[in-house]
Amino acid sequence: MVEKSHLQLLSHLVVEGESEVGISTLADQLGWSAGHTSRIVSELEAYGYVRTKQSGRQKLVSPTDIEPIEQLEGLLTEYSHMDLPDLIAGAGLLVLYYLDQGRTATELAELSGVSQATIYRRLDDFQRVGVVGKSKSQYRLNDPFAVLAPIAQGLLHQKHRREAQRHTSGLNFLWETHNEFLFACDSDVTADGFYLTGPALFEAFDVPLLTRDRRHYFRTDRLSEITPAELVCHTLLIDDGSRYRMYCLLLIQQQDIERTALRERAEHYLPEAGIDLRAIVDELIEYLETDGTTTTEQLPKWEDFKQTARDYEITV
Repeated sequence: MVEKSHLQLLSHLVVEGESEVGISTLADQLGWSAGHTSRIVSELEAYGYVRTKQSGRQKLVSPTDIEPIEQLEGLLTEYSHMDLPDLIAGAGLLVLYYLDQGRTATELAELSGVSQATIYRRLDDFQRVGVVGKSKSQYRLNDPFAVLAPIAQGLLHQKHRREAQRHTSGLNFLWETHNEFLFACDSDVTADGFYLTGPALFEAFDVPLLTRDRRHYFRTDRLSEITPAELVCHTLLIDDGSRYRMYCLLLIQQQDIERTALRERAEHYLPEAGIDLRAIVDELIEYLETDGTTTTEQLPKWEDFKQTARDYEITV
């Protein structure tokens, strides 16, 4: 969680404009203990928001030049009378993350996992200072505060990227929310909370694919394993082309994935997906349930699918 202390220290560095500040100096300027300041700096560095370097016996701190911090600097300078760190921190950041478009309080609660009571309190805080407006039941960021949504998304993306970079390299993010992300990488990841997914996992479900694609992992605290239904969704998010749709058809058939569960999983990933995942899943289900009668250009001819299934010893 990005806390108020994190944003207070970061905002102080940005507003003061000092390129490098010692931790003891920061502690004096903020009125904090040296120990608390050192802890916050370490966490900010882990998130990728600041960098440090050793100068003699002193550790010097400076903000990184990532885009959300540059965007935040503009707001902090122009609206110095507002306590932005307090507004943005904690649940506020999660509300802002999903205010890239008009949303109801219920939608914000469902997407962020924050209680509806807390959502309403945060929205009231934002409305009181003119950050958010309401039309009918939908809340939107007012100009010029619309930039707060990409700031929130950028800060959490940087946090996720730095977490993944501690375990692998060559990252390519494919799907992301405030607390989960799917990515491709160059090597195996064995850290807790990272789950192998994509084509490389099909063998675990008796569909051994011959593929040299990069490794794919899903970072989440929601799951203890990747189920076949989750794997179908991840695979389509990785690549929704004809070949990967064939993979998914084979997996659905082999594992006899329950159709309602598959549709529910597609709904989970849909809000942040760059494709209409629910529609594609519906197409796959209808294709199998109608023996290929209901089809699309990106799905195989039924006889071709049956032959491929026989090659994998899958009963159709």
